[in-house]
Amino acid sequence: MIINNYKEQYIVKKQKNKIFKNKESLSYIFFALIVIYVCFLIVPIIGLIKYSGIKKILETINNVDNIYCLKLSMKTSLISLLLTFLFGTPTAFYLSKISKNKIPKIVDIIVELPIVLPPAVVGIGLLLAFGDNGIIGSIFSKLGYSITFTPIAVIIAQLFVSSSLYIKVLKNSIQDIPKEIFEVSYVLGASKITTIIKVIIPMLKRTVISALILSWIRALGEFGATLMFAGNVMNKTRTIPLQIYTYMQTDIKMATAFAGILYILSFIMILTIRVLLREKSE
Repeated sequence: MIINNYKEQYIVKKQKNKIFKNKESLSYIFFALIVIYVCFLIVPIIGLIKYSGIKKILETINNVDNIYCLKLSMKTSLISLLLTFLFGTPTAFYLSKISKNKIPKIVDIIVELPIVLPPAVVGIGLLLAFGDNGIIGSIFSKLGYSITFTPIAVIIAQLFVSSSLYIKVLKNSIQDIPKEIFEVSYVLGASKITTIIKVIIPMLKRTVISALILSWIRALGEFGATLMFAGNVMNKTRTIPLQIYTYMQTDIKMATAFAGILYILSFIMILTIRVLLREKSE
């Protein structure tokens, strides 16, 4: 009887040790996968900075043409960001309350399409819609205005490709809010719009800012649709990615230096906003 008890205890202990070893080995595998993925993200940045050099990056910043591209990118992306907030916020609230009605579901699919569509396809679509002979562009063309090959075309391209990210993130966060919060606000006499502006958006402040940052960075990095629709015109539509593309044909070192600047700029933007959000929360 005693021998059997010892046997059982030994088997249980052995199984526990085996489970512990399995868990330990799994944790090592997980850690290794994380390290490989982080290295996968960091190595291209190191490669850019190493190839171009800090001196070349500083020279790139002082270049007059590059300064204009930076200014144009910032200006157009900020305008597209404002439009994303204005159009995207009500759209996200509408889509978050999807019922069995088929129309909102179709709208939801249409809104998410820019996330998966190739940039070249987006560019062709925008050209056929807003070009001089396009569905909407022809109306402006008759009035003597042209959208293509102008900064407006850059803003439209950026808005099209980046707004979906903002709407998707905000919509998911709205769906996580308990219905009771909305109901209490309505009982207290607040309308739906007042509830959204004064109750829900302040609650989701961090989500809204994070989603806008994602959208902004996506707009800054937009290339394919802008090239197809707005063109690559210096002092008019040439944004940072288009300038990098132009340099790739003539000066690879300058292209890598400018690409490094875009990496650094994106990193600083994310870091700054996260620090500000942390300070506000504290």
